[in-house]
Amino acid sequence: MLKKILTFIQYKTSWLTILGLLAFTGLMMFIMNGTKLPFSNPTIVEHAGGLTILDLRKSYSPDDAYDLFTELGAVGRRAYLILHLVPDIIFPIGYALTFAFMSAWFLVRLLPLDHRLQWLSMIPLISGLADVSENLSLVICNLAYPGRINWLVQFAHLLTKVKFGLLPIGVVFLLIIVVMWFIRKRPASNVPNEFLTMQFLGGRK
Repeated sequence: MLKKILTFIQYKTSWLTILGLLAFTGLMMFIMNGTKLPFSNPTIVEHAGGLTILDLRKSYSPDDAYDLFTELGAVGRRAYLILHLVPDIIFPIGYALTFAFMSAWFLVRLLPLDHRLQWLSMIPLISGLADVSENLSLVICNLAYPGRINWLVQFAHLLTKVKFGLLPIGVVFLLIIVVMWFIRKRPASNVPNEFLTMQFLGGRK
């Protein structure tokens, strides 16, 4: 299954795909952080009396989480629920795919398709999966309020650590392969030419 995902990314990566995903991800980020929609981060922070939402904290405890849920009130908790179930599910999928396709674009030009380092393209997908899982864990905790599920908050906190931990690793790795691509005088893709021709022609032989 994982091999099929990697192969799909290797063969489907293109700047058209990357730019489309980048534009979509940027739009979702703007909706979440740059608007005053009922489920946007700025609106939720207002409901919380200025408290930072859990997703943006590098560390939080079960007490921190339930203090936030209490401060949010019913309207704020509903807004936080919508944020986690819609835009903040779509956004991590978007950025994970963007960076995975971008990494693959360079790797298929630097290394053979079956090289072990090709698996590094999967790092953004792991980060995105951790982000989505974190959000869904907090959704369950939100729905259970005023009941407490401390272990699930701790699990969400662990996923937050994974998410933020992999982010700088992915950025540094991407910068390295971009530099290597230039040093090696911009080599062409190792994807078979016949596949690239079919992709250009829309799959027609």
